[in-house]
Amino acid sequence: MLTNHSNAHRARTAPGRSRGFGLVQVLLLISVMAGLATIGYLQWRERSAVNTARQERQALSQADRALIAYVTVAGSLPCPDIDRDGVADCGAGNQSGWLPTVTMALAGVDAGVDVGQLRYLVQRGTGTNSLTVLDDSWRPLEYDETGRTFATMRETTATGGTYTANVLTLPDFCQRLDAGRAIAPAAGMAEVNATPVRTVAYALVHPGNGDANGDGNLFDGANTGSDSMVEDPGRRPVLALYNDIVLERSHASLLSAFHCHPLIDSINTMALGVDVIEQVHGMRTDNIASAKEAVAFAALGAAITAVETGALVLETISDAANTVVDTVTCAASLGLAVNACAAIGIHATATALSGGVIYLNIASIAANVVAAVMAGNALALADGSADLSAVCPTIDLSSSVNAAKTEWDNAIAARQAKQAAVTSKTNDVNNADTNRTNAINLLIAYVRAGATSTNIDDRVATLQTAATTWNDYTAAKTSADYRIADYQAAVTSWSGEVTSYGNMITNRTALLAQLNTDIASLNAQIAVATDPVAKAALQKTMLEKTSQRTLLNDPVALQAEYDKAVTERNNAQTNLATAQSDLAAAQANLGPAATAFQTAYNALVDAGPYRRFNGATEIQPGCSLSNGLCPLGPVNTSSNVLAGVVDLFGGSRTSPDPNAKFLLPIRLRKELAILQSELTVAQKRETDAQAIYQQLKTQQDNPPPCNITNNGAVTPMPIERAMEILLRADQKGGIR
Repeated sequence: MLTNHSNAHRARTAPGRSRGFGLVQVLLLISVMAGLATIGYLQWRERSAVNTARQERQALSQADRALIAYVTVAGSLPCPDIDRDGVADCGAGNQSGWLPTVTMALAGVDAGVDVGQLRYLVQRGTGTNSLTVLDDSWRPLEYDETGRTFATMRETTATGGTYTANVLTLPDFCQRLDAGRAIAPAAGMAEVNATPVRTVAYALVHPGNGDANGDGNLFDGANTGSDSMVEDPGRRPVLALYNDIVLERSHASLLSAFHCHPLIDSINTMALGVDVIEQVHGMRTDNIASAKEAVAFAALGAAITAVETGALVLETISDAANTVVDTVTCAASLGLAVNACAAIGIHATATALSGGVIYLNIASIAANVVAAVMAGNALALADGSADLSAVCPTIDLSSSVNAAKTEWDNAIAARQAKQAAVTSKTNDVNNADTNRTNAINLLIAYVRAGATSTNIDDRVATLQTAATTWNDYTAAKTSADYRIADYQAAVTSWSGEVTSYGNMITNRTALLAQLNTDIASLNAQIAVATDPVAKAALQKTMLEKTSQRTLLNDPVALQAEYDKAVTERNNAQTNLATAQSDLAAAQANLGPAATAFQTAYNALVDAGPYRRFNGATEIQPGCSLSNGLCPLGPVNTSSNVLAGVVDLFGGSRTSPDPNAKFLLPIRLRKELAILQSELTVAQKRETDAQAIYQQLKTQQDNPPPCNITNNGAVTPMPIERAMEILLRADQKGGIR
């Protein structure tokens, strides 16, 4: 009976234990599923954040492109939308509001949604500082006979001139941009909250993906409600209280975006031809000599540009030569001469940029020849007997072509020489690596003296590590020495600039008066100078004085130069302090590194008796002593070990020899890296030289036609017709 009772009890309790084990499995399953769900949520949130940021920046980019397109058509920026109906509210006078999507005719965009939710700040100051007003700010230039200049805007019929008033096109907006960028920041102007504060043509602000600071306003910081300021686009979130994205457009940025200067220059080129025609008509009967002068004025631009092109080619060749000099200096210092190595990129960039300028000069020659042809035909019609042999400008590009070809040939030769040097140095590196490996293996063989291993094998590796460490700290010290010299020179130079600009700011009025006196005196000297060399020197001084006066007349630019000099001086001082710290660290580490090398050197060369093994079996011991004295019995390895160490590291116990087999590959690799950098520069030089030569050769082989007729039966172009052509060019936005 007792037995049955026990079995019945076990039968009742067994199902309970089974149910408990199932519950644990369920709980584990729930925990795993919760973890997977959490991971999935985090991944979704991260992807969502990335997609949101991309969409926000796309919205800013879309709005920016739309504003550029709007200005191209309307000639001004739109006013902000104040009440979020999508319509620009110019009457309100606000500088800040919402993007006026309806006024801008953004298809498929609702006011206040997507792009329409962007905050929009635009410069709406008075006078030339307002970018939302379309007026006749610019007109083509007119030749001033009294002052003999070509720098005065044409007068309209409303002010006694002959030009049509209120030709409202993109050049008017360009003129306002050019004037507005020179205005110093002041209260009420549209600005960016930076240090220092800077003005802005317009800015767009996206509020991010929510109210970051929880104040009930989607926008944060200076973007919240100011009518004249937005945050700096470079501002980053701080404690998650700011998540706006700002797109800023400066006056200079828009000038470049609309190609304002080429646009205006194209119309002025046509205006020059019109002026020549007007002068020829006015002087046709009794002032043919003046008409010839006017023709020469039109042709002068082409001749001057041809000369400038030749000078630019020579400057380009000089920059290429400077690149070679700098690379040689950089190579000599194993890349540690900071200024020389940095200048390689500067000269190479200057060479590349000059190629584009040469292309523009060539285009300018053709445009000026067209103007000369117009003027020459006008002169022929004014006087059928006039000598037109000198009307077409003499455009001799042969010296420029020859110089460019020589530079191309030299660049090819330099690149080939550099390629050969790289190949040779690569072979040197490979040979040095092989010699180093063989020398290490030979030293180990000397230590083992026919055995398979010894108890001092690791001393060879210890000596290698010590030599490498010593070399690293030696290189660090040399690098710091070079940088200290460079940065000290930079500190001295920029400190002088700070003092100079500070003096200009403090004594601006007095310096301007003195400069005006100096320039007047130089003008008088240049007028009577007959020696070309002396005259060129005077003209160079005149250019320097004029540049100083231009800077003194622009307090904003002067202050910017001062601020730049202060920043550069401070950066140089910081870099100098870092280099001095690096030098101190390298010097502090170099002594222990030399001691470690000496200890490792002696430990191997003066090892005394040591054990040798064939496999696990100890055999006759070895003995390595610098004096060659070993006890009887051990194999005397001292002379071979010493010879192997000297071959690998050099004969000095205090420091390794950089030219010995162990460190030589390291030095050769540095030289190879420098040669490869020089090869890249040489290849760029060759490519640039070829492009410049081909541009000039094409121009030389295909000169712009200069066909002037002397047929008096041809009816002269009426002044009214010439003016109509100019007006059409102005109205259509330039010569395309």
